[in-house]
Amino acid sequence: FVINRPIDAQQLQAMQDATMAPEWVNSAERLAELCAQWRQQSLVGLDTEFQRTDTFYPKPGLIQVASEGRCYLVDPLAIDDLSPLAELLSDPGVLKVLHACSEDLELFNVMLGCVPRPLFDTQTACAFLGLGLSIGYQRLLQTLFELEVDKEETRSDWLQRPLSASQCHYAAQDVAYLEAIYQRLQPALEAEGKYDWLMAECEQMLTPADTDEATHYAVRFKQAWKLRPQQLAVLQALSVWREKQARSRDMPRNFVVHNQSLMAMASRPPRSLRELSQIEQIRGRTLSKDGAELLALVAEARNRADADCPPPPARPLPSTWSKRLKVLKALIEKTASGLNLAPELLVRRKELEALIRSGMADGRYVLPEALQGWREEVIGKPLLKLLTEL
Repeated sequence: FVINRPIDAQQLQAMQDATMAPEWVNSAERLAELCAQWRQQSLVGLDTEFQRTDTFYPKPGLIQVASEGRCYLVDPLAIDDLSPLAELLSDPGVLKVLHACSEDLELFNVMLGCVPRPLFDTQTACAFLGLGLSIGYQRLLQTLFELEVDKEETRSDWLQRPLSASQCHYAAQDVAYLEAIYQRLQPALEAEGKYDWLMAECEQMLTPADTDEATHYAVRFKQAWKLRPQQLAVLQALSVWREKQARSRDMPRNFVVHNQSLMAMASRPPRSLRELSQIEQIRGRTLSKDGAELLALVAEARNRADADCPPPPARPLPSTWSKRLKVLKALIEKTASGLNLAPELLVRRKELEALIRSGMADGRYVLPEALQGWREEVIGKPLLKLLTEL
């Protein structure tokens, strides 16, 4: 199935015209009217622009919508009722087409309390078609349509008003071609029997593992497995405290206390403000504002019994597994190559290691959740079979 060919000249001109004259939507009444129209369509293209330099939560600057050959720029700073947009995002009858949407999903969730479902992520679709694991929008247009677009406004201030003509053109460009991309990729996925795989993958993107649970905070640190029980308890206590502070203060985690500082406090628990002041990357304002509370958390965690400490994170696989790991990876690469997929899309390293750890003690290997679904027949069961033979 040929997907990389120039786009029809008339269709191209229409899309380029749409990027030059997007409609600016800055009233709740007009948004409600448009959302009612968009919900009558089979699909819409979506994108967002936001700022996130010194905050925990992204600050919405713009929401772009493409529908029926037109582009719309929705101003979330001017509209106090965005509920019609939330209804559009939640409408099961309208397919939402986005590109590389992980940050957009977070923004929609924060701003509207929902995510676009059903979802077709064009970057993920490209990965299923052998076009690269994380192809950018600009490169994708060049690959599919031999079309060049500029990216001059990538780092613009999207909270300023009014936006410049250049910003509006750039923002409209990011959604104008999404329907054409979908029309090119969807038949290719169907032809290769991968469309259902893609939609299952996109659904999984909408329901990520719950990383908000406190038990997960400490295991974000790659070296946490090296810590003793009480040290891990310190890291866990400090990580939970920092997460709460980052959210309540709307500050990036590292602006509250740096990762390096948390690991240093866990490895060498400070007992006084003087010792705390010697921790790597501790800021003066952290000492004065939070120092006493941090020391109290450290002291409490240090005195816990082993049984009350968090369970240790998984250790790296032992070196005795290196040869067997190569054999397993060879199977993954061969299978991925036969399917025209990136190996990382088929099986990620952490999933492979989770599979191995599940049966290291007794040889009873269990597929992790991420290797179930469509992956179970394609690679899950072959991996289980190979593991019993190694």
